[in-house]
Order: sequence, then C-alpha cells, then structure tokens
Amino acid sequence: MHTTQPRVLKYYELSLVAGWTIVISVLFCLNVLHERGQTLEMARTQARSNFQRDVVYRRWNAASGSVYVEVSQQTPPNPYLSDFPKRDVTTTTGKRLTLVNPAYMTRLIFDLAHRSDEVRGHLTSLRPIRPQNLPDQWERGALQAFQRGEKEVSSVEQLAGKSYLRLMSPLFTLQDCLKCHAKDGYSLGDIRGGISVAVPMDPLWKIFRQGVVISALSFTLLWLTGLAGIFLGSSQLRKTIRQRDTAELEVAEKNRNLLALTEELQMANGELESFCATVSHDLRSPLTGIGGYCQLIRESPDEGHRESSVRFAGIMLQETRRMTMLIDTLLNFSRLTRGELARETADLSGMAGEVAAELRLGSPGRLIRFTVMGELTADGDPALLRVVLQNLLGNAWKYTGKREDALIEFGVTTRGREKVYFVRDNGIGFDQRESERMFEAFSRLPNAGDFEGSGIGLATVKRIIDRHGGRIWCEGEPDRGASFYFSLPPGGVSE
Repeated sequence: MHTTQPRVLKYYELSLVAGWTIVISVLFCLNVLHERGQTLEMARTQARSNFQRDVVYRRWNAASGSVYVEVSQQTPPNPYLSDFPKRDVTTTTGKRLTLVNPAYMTRLIFDLAHRSDEVRGHLTSLRPIRPQNLPDQWERGALQAFQRGEKEVSSVEQLAGKSYLRLMSPLFTLQDCLKCHAKDGYSLGDIRGGISVAVPMDPLWKIFRQGVVISALSFTLLWLTGLAGIFLGSSQLRKTIRQRDTAELEVAEKNRNLLALTEELQMANGELESFCATVSHDLRSPLTGIGGYCQLIRESPDEGHRESSVRFAGIMLQETRRMTMLIDTLLNFSRLTRGELARETADLSGMAGEVAAELRLGSPGRLIRFTVMGELTADGDPALLRVVLQNLLGNAWKYTGKREDALIEFGVTTRGREKVYFVRDNGIGFDQRESERMFEAFSRLPNAGDFEGSGIGLATVKRIIDRHGGRIWCEGEPDRGASFYFSLPPGGVSE
C-alpha cells in the first residue's frame, strides 16, 4: 500500500506557496519597472515637446530676420548685438525698440520659466558667446556626446534639491543662423550647441507612487487569491489522500481478515474431518454397544434373566452418559470461537491454586506435589484462561496418575524478551516427534490409550491462546514427563 506522508505533502504545499510568491513578486517588480519606465517616457515626451516648441520659435524668429520688442527692464538691449547697426530703433510714436534674435528670445523665455517650478530650459554651447550660456557638467557631457554622433541625451538628475528629467538635443547651424554666427567660424549643418530641457519629476513621481500602491494592492489580492486556491486544493488533496489511504487500509484489513478467515476455515475443515472421524468412531461405539445390548435384552427369555437385563441396562446407561459427555465436550469446543473476549488482568496463580484444590478434592487419597509460583498475572479473558489452566493442569494430573512421586509445577520463565508461562509434570511424557499433532482436535498419542479422554483438551487450549494473540508449544520425553509453554501479548488481547 502506498501512502503520501504528511511531511512530503507539506513540502509540496510550501513549495507551491514559495513559487507563487516568487511569481507574484517578479510580476510586481516588472510592473513597477514598467510603470517607472512609462513615467520617465512621459517626462521625455514632455521635454521633447518643449524642445520642439523652442526650436520652432527659433526658426520662426530666424526666418523673420529677428523681431523688435519694446525696451523694458525685462527686455533690455542685447549687448552681444551691439555691432549690429539696427539693434535699436525708435518708432514714429517715440517708442524705443530693440532687436531680439533667436538666441536672445530663447534666453528670455527660459528666464521667465525659471521663476516657476515648471519646465526649465537652458541654451548652451561648448563655445558660448555669453558666459551665462556655459554648460554645467551634465550639459558638457551631453554636448560631447553629440560630437560623437548621439542624437539625444536624457537622465533623471537633482537640481536645487529637486528631481528633474533632463533632456538635451543638439542645435544645428541653419542658413538663417549664418547671419550672426558665420563670423564665429560655423558652417551650414555644424552643431552650434544645444537646448537642455528639465521637466520636474515630483508630480510625475506622485502619480507613479499612486500607481505602485494600486498595483501593490492588486497583486496582493491576486497573491492571496492564489494562496487560498493552493490551501484549498491542498486541503482537498489531503482529504482525497486520507480517503484513498483509508480505503487501502480497509482493503488491506479485509484481505488480512479474509486470509485469517481462510486459515480459520482450513483449520475448521481439518477439525470437521476429525469431528466426523470422532462422530463415526466415538459416538458410533456407544450407539453400537447400546444397540447390541438392546438386541440381547430382546432375545433373552422373558423370565429368569432379570439380573442380566438390569446389568445390560446399566451398561447402556453408562454408554449413553459417555455419549452425552462427548457431545457436551464438542459443543463447548465449538463455542470457543464465538463471543467477545474480556480484557482485564487475570490472577493466574490464584486460578492454578483453585484448580489444584479441585483436583485434590476429586481424588483425596492421592499423594502428589503441587508447586504454584505466586503473584503470576496476565492480561486476557479470565474465564478462558481458567479453562487453559484446567486443561493443562488436568492433563498433568491425569498423566502422572501412575507415579508414586508425582510432581506438577506451574510458573513463569523468560525466552529472550518474552514472558513464558509453563505447566510441567513428571508423567508418561511423549515422543517429541509427535509434538506437532499434540494440539490437533480429537488427536491422542499412542501412549495415552490407558487414560480416559476425548483428545480435545489441548486443542481447546490452543484455540484460546490463539484468540489472545499468543502462542503455545510443548516439550517432552517418553516416561520422563512433559512441559507445556504458552505466552500472552502484553497490555491486552488480540482478536
């Protein structure tokens, strides 16, 4: 029979829990990374949009030949255009206007945005005309990357203690740009510099964290649902395994019971054969005698044979009693296989003493030494164990009948770790080769012919010991006595 150990099943269950937890954790981490990437891509998209807007404004300004705006504190004349003859003009109404070229316009817009926490921009170059356009360390690295062929550089950086997505793309020299920058050595298509855009990440990180919390709750719910499924499935599997194991145990128990029943039936068949032989012999013998004496009485003359008839009737009565005793013996033997065994501690020493006293009372003139070891107990059915002692001690009493120095002993010894009870006598004994058939029903040994008996006492003893789950055996020699040993399982009886 194959059974699944609870430890192995628990191991499988824990493995599934660990595996499911790892899967959910990996999926959650991938989801967080994806959300972070999406957040960064959103910031890059916003930065690119701002960059493209600034580039469009610059191109419009350059294509328009620059624009004039009213001179103000926010828009003073550009000192870097001082060599331009028409940098400053006055309208017919007296307003002073100053020329705003693409670079100046871009710087003015970036200065305005810098006063808020919105998107920031910075116009820079490795060879700036204006000192304020010098690149910082990050911008310098980006400009150098453009010279190596990079089209865009972006990363998350800290500016003034806040997180920003910084993105920078190159500015190429166009035809309109040569009006101002041809003198600086730039040619058409050269990288003039770049515009760096800084998008504040705090609002986007806030949205990202909210998304992570929602994802965490969703994945936690999914994880708990999976765990519930695992534990529910494991519980159902345990139930199925228990049912399977119970069914297998029941089948095994039925097989054992069937095997025991088969052995019992084989034993019963053997006993039945012996019973038939006994019925045909032992019961037929008194019936034959009764029939014969009835015939003698019938054939006797009516007068003068009263004494013979009385004698014949007495013999017939004796034979009838013998047959009745034999029938009662057979019935008692058959009842041993029925009924439930009592389970209690039996005082074997007290029982043996009582049986010895009964035997002495039945033959008061007989001299015999009876030795009973004190305080011997056993777990079992007291009534049946008394039958065991009655048969064993009764046989010892019977087969020492021709000994002048008859001796019967009841005690206990040990064989290995087994506690063994014994009944020993110095009677007629038996040939050890006959020991196997000593406990067969209705079997009598050749040297027992001079003693009365039905040949069923030892078979009764064996059946009782077997029902208790013990064992019995014997040792002996002709004319040197016999010893009968039996053991009983500790702690109770076994059906």
